[in-house]
Amino acid sequence: MMSPTRRPTLLAVTLAVPLLAAACGGSSSSGSPTAPTPAPTQSAATFSNVRSQVFQPSCVGCHTSQGRSPEAGLSLDAGVGYGNIVGVPSRGNPGLSLIAPGNPDGSYLLHKVEGRAGIVGSRMPLGGPSLSTDLIDLVRRWIQAGAPNN
Repeated sequence: MMSPTRRPTLLAVTLAVPLLAAACGGSSSSGSPTAPTPAPTQSAATFSNVRSQVFQPSCVGCHTSQGRSPEAGLSLDAGVGYGNIVGVPSRGNPGLSLIAPGNPDGSYLLHKVEGRAGIVGSRMPLGGPSLSTDLIDLVRRWIQAGAPNN
């Protein structure tokens, strides 16, 4: 047992400082973090995220029934959007559904936002910038997950 008047040796202090710095996530040499910066996480593939990140900012301006007839008769308004697209046959390509749960390639809405060959009309959103790769991937992942209403 160490007496209260005994001081730690220089060797004990020399060994303890780097151990304390490592335990706290710091570095005793450069002052820079030792762990890599984590990559940003992808948005969860939920209908709520698709609606808030894709439909609301890019689609609802035209596909709304608020005071007028929605473009192509398709309303993506809250409360009705999901039922208007999931499992509903496409008018543009009768062999596809607007959203075919679990089948991104069988989902006409995805064809429209990607601008695939064979779509009727133009790539969506019409008159606006194309959706980013990340937003298209969000829609694709949601469809692949079965297009749950969550």
